[in-house]
Amino acid sequence: MIPEKFKNYYLGTNKLFFPEYEFVIKLSFPSVFIRFKRTEGYYTDFDKFFKSVAEVHYLDGTKPPKSEERQILNEVWDFLTMVKSPNKGNFLAGNQNVD
Repeated sequence: MIPEKFKNYYLGTNKLFFPEYEFVIKLSFPSVFIRFKRTEGYYTDFDKFFKSVAEVHYLDGTKPPKSEERQILNEVWDFLTMVKSPNKGNFLAGNQNVD
């Protein structure tokens, strides 16, 4: 079952200007845009992805507090896992790597 919280998340590309990148946009508050190199993003874990692969930009202009940011990034990671997983039907909400 797909969690309702993901209805405002979008995965996309801009093949004209950034052909090697993909991005996730979360339109609900706080809005966030995350761009990553396709080849690097698929072969990493949560911490490496957000520390050295992904570019995270908050569209509202304000970075949320650390605990809220971690929750948002967990949701983005869960969304990517669900979308890219070959077993989408087996998706379980919640990141197991939460500090």
